[in-house]
Amino acid sequence: MARGTKVDIALREECQARLNADRWAEGEFVDHYASRELRPVESVVIDRYRNALSGRVLELGCGAGRLTGHLSEVAREVHGIDLSPAMVAYCQQAYPEATFSVGDLRDLSRFPNGSYDAVVAPFNVLDVLGDAARRAVVDQIHRLLAADGLFILSSHNRCYARRISTTTRLWIRLAVGSPRRPLRSIRNLPGRLRNRRRLRRMEHVQDDYAVLNDQAHDFSVLHYYISRDAQERQLAEHGFGLVECLDLDGRAVLRGETAAHCSELHYIAHR
Repeated sequence: MARGTKVDIALREECQARLNADRWAEGEFVDHYASRELRPVESVVIDRYRNALSGRVLELGCGAGRLTGHLSEVAREVHGIDLSPAMVAYCQQAYPEATFSVGDLRDLSRFPNGSYDAVVAPFNVLDVLGDAARRAVVDQIHRLLAADGLFILSSHNRCYARRISTTTRLWIRLAVGSPRRPLRSIRNLPGRLRNRRRLRRMEHVQDDYAVLNDQAHDFSVLHYYISRDAQERQLAEHGFGLVECLDLDGRAVLRGETAAHCSELHYIAHR
């Protein structure tokens, strides 16, 4: 897996952002994400930070509103943005109490300084970007948050990726696809193999993060992976103090712990 020069990394990450944006904008995932089911950690976060989420909330990558409806029950005002017009149209019908707009999370310039009390970036949405673009978005989030505003995000856990990235495990995932949709998985096997051959050359590993072609949507996307401690350092570099990190069950992941059993980690930080 390549490390690459700075120019090579920049080109790879621009391709990553464009490829992922094109995939998500297609709008074919509305039915897949049209649910109100929360993961345990999300229930914990909403309950624990109810006061901080009671004001003006911006949700990045709202999808089909799986989280939005719950945020609307707590917040005075919720604005969700998503790259997919189909997702936004669905949300506007399903959750009329919130405001929605089509938008690229890389450009938050429409939102004034200090205009939100909390920003939520759920379901690893920032991980569709490479390192430079992801950091630039975190800077924009810092700008539009009010003083002591709350930033909630989740991200793919690099320590988990190390555990599952053996050749045998990878081929099992390629062959099996989604166990919940066996017939579809068998039908899509040739597509998964094509996607893997096409995108594996765009993977790269750096000291603090990795960009990997994982099993999401039949290996058709590239995602950013970062460890718990590296994410804490990165947040601090962009003006945020980590309040806590949680695994998918809502248990605290302390500094120095890898949580290698957990595919994603959830971070709560203050501006």
